[in-house]
Amino acid sequence: MRTRLSVLILLAAALLRPGAAAAQKLDKDDKKWLDEIRPLMLSDEESQYKKLKDKADRLEFQKIFWARRDPDLATPQNERQEQYAKDVAEADRLYRIPGQAGSTTDCGRVFILLGKADEVQEQASPTSGVRVPEVWIYKDKPGRTFQGGKAAISFDADCRGTTSLASQLDRLAAARIVHLNIDYRTGKDGHLVKLVDLLPKDTQARALFKAPRQEFPIAAQAWYLKVADGSTALVGLVRGDAGGLAASESGGVKTVSVSVAASAASEGDSEAGWSEQTMAAPVGPDGSFVGSFKLGLKPGKYTLRAGAVDVKGGKGSLASLPIEVPDLNRVEAAADGTTHPVPSAASVILVRDIDELAANASADPAHPYAAFSLGVARLKPFFGTTFKKSDQLQIFFQVYDLNLDAAGKGDAVATVSILKDGRTPIAKADNPLTTAVGGSVIGPVPLAAYEPGKYVVRLRVQDRVAKKDVSQETAIEIVP
Repeated sequence: MRTRLSVLILLAAALLRPGAAAAQKLDKDDKKWLDEIRPLMLSDEESQYKKLKDKADRLEFQKIFWARRDPDLATPQNERQEQYAKDVAEADRLYRIPGQAGSTTDCGRVFILLGKADEVQEQASPTSGVRVPEVWIYKDKPGRTFQGGKAAISFDADCRGTTSLASQLDRLAAARIVHLNIDYRTGKDGHLVKLVDLLPKDTQARALFKAPRQEFPIAAQAWYLKVADGSTALVGLVRGDAGGLAASESGGVKTVSVSVAASAASEGDSEAGWSEQTMAAPVGPDGSFVGSFKLGLKPGKYTLRAGAVDVKGGKGSLASLPIEVPDLNRVEAAADGTTHPVPSAASVILVRDIDELAANASADPAHPYAAFSLGVARLKPFFGTTFKKSDQLQIFFQVYDLNLDAAGKGDAVATVSILKDGRTPIAKADNPLTTAVGGSVIGPVPLAAYEPGKYVVRLRVQDRVAKKDVSQETAIEIVP
């Protein structure tokens, strides 16, 4: 198998947020709000807030900040914001030290992010400060787990934690964001896109989620990538039968205008992510069309609903499937309390073709494969896992958080194999990796030489610095 390193793509750049224009100085109220929500504020959010160009944008930012953390956007009140105000008041009461509000201490922030400890162990009497040093014990519970089943957090007499606590609290604060696809986007006018324009609208396509229907055959498929802020992106396809849809033809190419919508619901049917885009999808030789979608989701189990509506004819269909979004941003604690990222890998994506994009090209959200636009390339994945002997596969992979040595160089190898019946290797390609993030496309791999049957395409990454292995695989079937 051949390796194409020339199309290396680092992270899903299409999901990154654009920068803002030159900022005005924060006024007294702006700084006050920033201080009030500091236990929840992420460093990249604070940076964006300070770069906003005017007061109106900062006020809109504040609305978006709380909407990202609202557990139920369907209710008029924001339950998370109301609970936060109560937690801050309680932290100020319990953990105040001279010259510092209780909510701004390490004790206060842990209390705000994790709640009351399951157990508190007092340590030796303090030599300074106003409190007795303590160790707070938190145990696993639904929706919150720790490595080893519990966490022990130490505080000194001034409510300060260890030096490694800050990064761990930042991760806990990030976990409070429940709507990753509500973000701080800059519009063409240079101003922040308003919250009302980020929220889902009542459209024909979204109506499918409330009243599912099947007016033409449709199916959905999903893959997972990591984006630059550490979150997980679900990228997917829907494939539908275009036979009964209103089609147009130009230059010998038949297309259907469809609105493709997707929604992920967590346990309790709370919508955690959504997307919708109208696109002109070409009709393939088999009479089907394909459209793409992307969602930013937190790790966990969801029900994915994805469908399409014929813009001209009104026919619609919805597919539903259970998914489990992986955590591609895990860390582990060392004996000294420091944390280190754990190597991970994206889904293996089997690709039909790759469009090379100009470095300065504007994104085309209406392209049928827009969700797979990654930097300077746009992938065109195969739909499904059944292939003909006449097909040629290209195998796309990405690897994240490989460890680097003291000189800042990685020592890893990514091996892509094709195994007959999941056991017997019949093709293999090795790719050395020396950076923390890497990836490649292998192929094309002609399937003409492969006998009909079942196979497994496997990625195995050996990180020699971290002394860890990472693997991903996908099962396929080749038919005559």
